[in-house]
Amino acid sequence: MDLTNYPYFQFRGKKSNEFSMRIRNEMMFTIPEAALQFTEIDGRNSDVIYDKGKYNDIEKVFPVRLYKQPDTTIAAQLRDIAAWLYLSKDYAPLIFSEYSEYYYKALGYSKVDAADKTRSWLDVDFVFKCQPFVFRLDGDDERDIKSGGGIRNPEAFSSLPIITFNKTSSTQDSNIYINGQQFRIAKEAGTGKITLDCEEGIAYKDGGLNITKYCFLNTDGYNPITLPPGESIINYTYITDFKIKPKWRTLAV
Repeated sequence: MDLTNYPYFQFRGKKSNEFSMRIRNEMMFTIPEAALQFTEIDGRNSDVIYDKGKYNDIEKVFPVRLYKQPDTTIAAQLRDIAAWLYLSKDYAPLIFSEYSEYYYKALGYSKVDAADKTRSWLDVDFVFKCQPFVFRLDGDDERDIKSGGGIRNPEAFSSLPIITFNKTSSTQDSNIYINGQQFRIAKEAGTGKITLDCEEGIAYKDGGLNITKYCFLNTDGYNPITLPPGESIINYTYITDFKIKPKWRTLAV
């Protein structure tokens, strides 16, 4: 059966239709829950809300029909699929072809049960644990930014970019300014190429030397750089070859 024109999901370099699977017309949408804590106060008519500053992961379910192939069994096909989806225990990009401009960060981990009723095909639901945001594919494109230049975030949520640059001074602090907000890279970081991974909150030099304690410094203490919705003007000092992967994101569904 030719399934190339049917919707599919893509994960760890392979597509679901390569495994003789067709996505059924039962896709569910799930909006992440904000991590809020509500506290009742005597004499007050509304709860006090404590915002934990995050959203919770979601489970994304792909309902598929698996078709038996000649010269094999449904069980053998399922073993191949399980090896594809469950081998690694870290988040990886997951793309659904119906809205392929975004990707999830997903992990296959959940128990799956399916009844073999026909011996020729099997309906099964594959469950992925997904981070609460989806990421734009074009947000992984690296941009060269001149000091005084701008970059526009098209989404409604701030992004946590990956920034690389060449630090040119070991006697002066380098500074990055996002819309005037200062982020200092201390002179102790030395010179050379530096990468700031703002989602992970780490900084390192070529070769992997961790220099996080010398970076992400501003007047509020230690804070990763974010790109707010709309236009951001970027300036910097004692830095050359400034590049940014903006990692645009919005809430998953």
